[in-house]
Amino acid sequence: MNVRFICITENSIDLAHKISALLEDSFFGTDVDCVIEVIQYSDFKKQKKQIFGESDFLIFIMATGIVVRSIASLLVDKFSDPGVIVIDELGKNVISLLSGHMGGANEMTMTISKLINANPVITTATDLNGLGSFDMLVKRVDGCVKNLRSLSLEINSKLLRGKTIYLYVQSEYRGYYIDDTCVGGFCLFEKYQDIIAKFKDFDNKFIDGSDIDDILVVISDSISLIRDLQKINLRVIPVIPRKNVIGVGCKKDTDANEFEKFIVNELVENDIIIDSLCCIGSIELKKEERCILDFSKKYGMKTSFYKPEKIESVQDFYDKSEFVKKQVGVYSVAEPVCHIMCDGNIIVSKVKHNGITMAVGRKEK
Repeated sequence: MNVRFICITENSIDLAHKISALLEDSFFGTDVDCVIEVIQYSDFKKQKKQIFGESDFLIFIMATGIVVRSIASLLVDKFSDPGVIVIDELGKNVISLLSGHMGGANEMTMTISKLINANPVITTATDLNGLGSFDMLVKRVDGCVKNLRSLSLEINSKLLRGKTIYLYVQSEYRGYYIDDTCVGGFCLFEKYQDIIAKFKDFDNKFIDGSDIDDILVVISDSISLIRDLQKINLRVIPVIPRKNVIGVGCKKDTDANEFEKFIVNELVENDIIIDSLCCIGSIELKKEERCILDFSKKYGMKTSFYKPEKIESVQDFYDKSEFVKKQVGVYSVAEPVCHIMCDGNIIVSKVKHNGITMAVGRKEK
């Protein structure tokens, strides 16, 4: 996470340092790798394209007009631009200027406002009307969804017009919704059975036979749940949370196709959608292993490789193998690595096949 404060005056620099110290303790916590920098506006102008592209948040402490003129040529869209916030140098107003939902500027604006007792300025329509938004739902769980841009526009517009949008959240992911900031206005089902009971005999047609565009947003990583819901007479939009991680071990030069086939089959066997994986990890010794790198690239996930000392710190929780110890220096790889990545919330214990081992975990909020 890269946060840059852009300042002009001495007062704005002082305020930036004050806010950055407060943010480190409250907004990011100890488990987020965050870099916070305070940059002079003159330096920002010299390399603004690079700074803009490499930042998650840009917090300008200056007049809004200066900011708008400075970044206008850099803007792409709300799905890729950083969250941009503007604060006056007295710290009276905090303005969410750009990427309020997907970039997190609205949430950051509210946080900073509380920290320095300022007035938050939020202008996104769904927030002003006390409604949630589809793009915020997706952001909360790092969701994988097709046609995010067009769906966000469509669903948010329908919410603003009072259209009912149905929502079901798999129980394991409900902890990500602590208030109505992203679910307000949605018709939220508490139980899967309630959806079936409501719509099993539902004929989603007008008298003339044309379709009623009733939407059910489903936040889930379950293959069977989404498949079953797609059988009811609603337009089902799956949002796949990318909160699952996979720890793996393998022999040197393991065939990439065999590696992929084994993992995919085990995920299907355990009813887990592969798009829900956000990271694959192993011991540092395997950081050049082609099968792992190819798999991570194909499915768009990060890689994490851990030193033996880190793995040893949690290996006593799991079965030990003297053979593995002789080969790589630790008693087990897949489960301890998975444990590290998901803080011990393993949902699929170690499975092995022909020298390949894997375990799956889920990151909790």
